[in-house]
Amino acid sequence: KGVASKDVTMEAKTLNNQKSTNAGAICMVLAAGFNSVEKDIAEDLSGSCSNLAGIPKALLPVAGKPMLDYWWETLLQNREVSEVFIICNALKYKHFERWATFKGIGIDHVINTGATSPATCRGALRDLLLGIDKAKHVLGSLEGKDLLVFAGDHLFFKDFDLGRILDFRGCKGGSLLLYYGRRNADQPAKRGMCEVDRNTSKVTGFAEKPGPGERGQQFPFVSPLFYILEPRCWMQLASFVAKLKTTPRDDGTDAHSFIRTNGFGNFIEYAISNLQCEFWGMRMPGAFFLVGETSRLEEYQLLEQTFRSHLCSEGGPSRRITKKTYARVGLVGNPSDGFGGKTIAATIDNFWATAEIWESDEIRLLPHPLYDPSAFSSLADLQFIGRREGYYGGTRLLMATCKRFQEICTQHGIALPRKNFTLKYDTNIPRQVGLSGSSAICNSVFQALMHFYGLTEEHMPLERQPSFILSVEQELGIQAGLQDRVVQVYQGVVFMDFDSSYMQEHGHGTYERLPRSDFDWLASLPLFLAYESDPSDSGKIHSNVKRRWEAKEPEVVEGMTQLGNLAARGRQAIAKRDQANLADIMDQNFKVRRQLYGDAALGANNIEMIEICQGCGAAAKFPGSGGAVLGLCRSVASKKATTQEEATTEEPQNPSKNDESHEPCMEEELDGVRQQLEAAGYVFCRLNIVMPES
Repeated sequence: KGVASKDVTMEAKTLNNQKSTNAGAICMVLAAGFNSVEKDIAEDLSGSCSNLAGIPKALLPVAGKPMLDYWWETLLQNREVSEVFIICNALKYKHFERWATFKGIGIDHVINTGATSPATCRGALRDLLLGIDKAKHVLGSLEGKDLLVFAGDHLFFKDFDLGRILDFRGCKGGSLLLYYGRRNADQPAKRGMCEVDRNTSKVTGFAEKPGPGERGQQFPFVSPLFYILEPRCWMQLASFVAKLKTTPRDDGTDAHSFIRTNGFGNFIEYAISNLQCEFWGMRMPGAFFLVGETSRLEEYQLLEQTFRSHLCSEGGPSRRITKKTYARVGLVGNPSDGFGGKTIAATIDNFWATAEIWESDEIRLLPHPLYDPSAFSSLADLQFIGRREGYYGGTRLLMATCKRFQEICTQHGIALPRKNFTLKYDTNIPRQVGLSGSSAICNSVFQALMHFYGLTEEHMPLERQPSFILSVEQELGIQAGLQDRVVQVYQGVVFMDFDSSYMQEHGHGTYERLPRSDFDWLASLPLFLAYESDPSDSGKIHSNVKRRWEAKEPEVVEGMTQLGNLAARGRQAIAKRDQANLADIMDQNFKVRRQLYGDAALGANNIEMIEICQGCGAAAKFPGSGGAVLGLCRSVASKKATTQEEATTEEPQNPSKNDESHEPCMEEELDGVRQQLEAAGYVFCRLNIVMPES
């Protein structure tokens, strides 16, 4: 009975304390410091570290990917963290900006401290204050928000469980720090030392880098720079910092001593000892590595070696790398991507392609048993497969991607390790229906090669990766535009602007993954796909439009401009949750395309699918080059929501409520379209758009 009562009390306390974390904690990544590792890499004369030169310590690759990637994957899995801000110095700002863009983080979440050397560094406390001020400017207010603060050069093993830490903090309330048992290698003068009541988990003492004979030298635990601070605690930060020196030159103090004095742990010590803020400690069960300001190249190399060994031990010595790329659908604006226009596209998990790679003595490209056949039961069987599948399987895509990968690495001065591999692929994307099956295979192979050779976006910038994929297909004579490659690299729902002037200057367009809220709304819509069971070659569908556009024929130039404008309008419709308007825009997209290309180029079967969908009241357009149609039902929920939208200027209606009350009507519409399409011999499937994998 006593245990049950205690559990009930703890549960009630947990629910109360979790209000702040459920509101969405703000994460601050401290990565603005200067350190010896980067200097050692720059001065290394052996050449073994040349590929790491210039990379900031928090983005140094560990077991094949940047340190921050491990944190990002952890944060993505926890809804309690609502925003992430990265605080970096001026010298490395572009590196972090590019990393953030790759992860879909807005550039207004990357904060530049302006520091260009240790002498101009203001210390972690002032860096955090700057981050707080910038976050207030971006978000409007941080009232009631917890701060999750950690150093970007701290790295835990894969078994690090942030969710469990957040749950623990939810039970305790107050603020939280992590700690681990003091090791022989830990020098108190370089660490935050603490003591914790093992029975209650309450932090009873904290000392930042205590010297010989100072309080904290004998504390049994070490605390890395990882804290969850409640508002009552972090709101005292400004008054504490105001008492500190502004720069290292205030009284002639050297930069190292200044940084130590302005270290983050000093505030934690003050908050616990002077402000009596309640801190709870959680002991880390797994291994922990730290690359601090005084750490050297040898410590980083040990980190890399140990971490890679740890990962290998999880998968065994012959661990294989598998990369998946999803099929895509063009929602609005295509095919203007090849003509300086704008588009919106999404990845779907109905269909995908994978590439699997593992180390071997020689390079081997394995043919697919279905798509690269070399044995047939008869001449008639060979003729049937050749007619239906064509003469070119996926092996040519593997070889072309590997060839171009070697070329692009040579062009960019990337020395690949001397190791070979075996590579195979698989796919369930229907062929020749314009769902980007070829580029899905190429991208999967490319990402597998990147991972296999330990390359990151520092070596192959994200915004340039789609152009690489396109170059592979162009080498094989496959007609394509950038849209498909962009959305398959970025994943999710992506808005793309292919302005010719911008692309000529930068070598790529402007790409933006739409926010999760837009994705959730689109995922709730009755979107569907229909395609031919025995399609023709989708690559021929572009006809002579490209030549006419290059000749600046007014009709084509104006048509592509209209398609790009439709993409911009589509984005507004998505933001406003306007299903009816989005459906109208999709119909207009097909109308403009039909005027440009003509019925002969579009194909009778494709037009028939469009007409069947529109005859059932659904909007329809081509998701790609042809062979399939993308449809959107104009459900009762949509019509009612649109009427309400026109009658008020307030926020859009909650789509989930409309969908819930009119779900039967939506399903009836979908079923009606499905029956009509299947009766005509076409394949029907409900679409599932997908966000990036962690």
